[in-house]
Amino acid sequence: MHANRNRVHRSLWSATAFGALSITLAALPLPVSGQLMQLDADPIVVAPHPKAHGKTAQITPMISWVDSNVPVRGYLLCVHGLGLHKGTYHQFGERMAKLGWGVYACDIRGFGSFLKIGVNKTVDFEGCLADVKGALEMVHASNDGKPVFIVGESMGGAIALRIASLYPELISGLISSVPAGERYHQAGDSLKVGFKMLTGPKRNMDVKQMVVERSTDKAELKEEWLNDSLARFELSPIELMKFQHFMSENHKAARKITSTPVLMIQGQNDKLVKHEGNAHLIQEIPCKDSELIFIDHAEHLILEEGQFNDNVIATLTTWLDAHTK
Repeated sequence: MHANRNRVHRSLWSATAFGALSITLAALPLPVSGQLMQLDADPIVVAPHPKAHGKTAQITPMISWVDSNVPVRGYLLCVHGLGLHKGTYHQFGERMAKLGWGVYACDIRGFGSFLKIGVNKTVDFEGCLADVKGALEMVHASNDGKPVFIVGESMGGAIALRIASLYPELISGLISSVPAGERYHQAGDSLKVGFKMLTGPKRNMDVKQMVVERSTDKAELKEEWLNDSLARFELSPIELMKFQHFMSENHKAARKITSTPVLMIQGQNDKLVKHEGNAHLIQEIPCKDSELIFIDHAEHLILEEGQFNDNVIATLTTWLDAHTK
């Protein structure tokens, strides 16, 4: 803990939402030439599944933002948080595309478009990791050899962390926002889940209080989540236990990241995930090129739903540029 204390930093930035830019949006797996079109339909593309072995490939809903008028420096694959979906990265994708980064975001099994297409409608982390691996392989195969980074927030940050521990050859670096599993009110939440497990292990329970209410104090953001047709805040006790088990293995995964650069971030005003969880997590990563930054005034979300500002973007792009060879 003490030997790597210099890897934890604090900043004095404001995390007020940055307004959406007027860059066009592409829901395509490949960069295209010319001006991109705004597509309203929820896009679904097939990311190759590493376990398909000639069978029908698994469907992984993905979306991409690429500004064809800006030279692409590299690519980002973004993974969303619990209850959310790939579309919550749209402001981030638009902003980073304008700065020369091709941005992809995928849905995690049990969330987003998986609920619409009728397959993989429940939480499945083993399948999720296979999907993300396949998506990374697709990004590499369909682009031009530029570096690919994985980005995740909250649950997505933990998934991205696990990918970095398992498949370092597929990424040039990891940006992980609040991946730790140590949450406030965790003991009480576990009791509620345990009680529901006894009364009906597959019967959905409302987790809005656990997730939405503790993630933000902003009434407009809460309303946006609760009215989002692709968001899901009702999960079964079995799914919640799978989630907790997955998050509890973060530290084991962190100890396997020996060479992949890591930038970890957390909001100073995060009321969902404990600061010490991420502080401990960063210390367990053997790679010396890893750091944790606490962002003043930021809540639980920083990258999704436009909860970033110019300073956050400047820090990310500076770090990305430093690791783009």
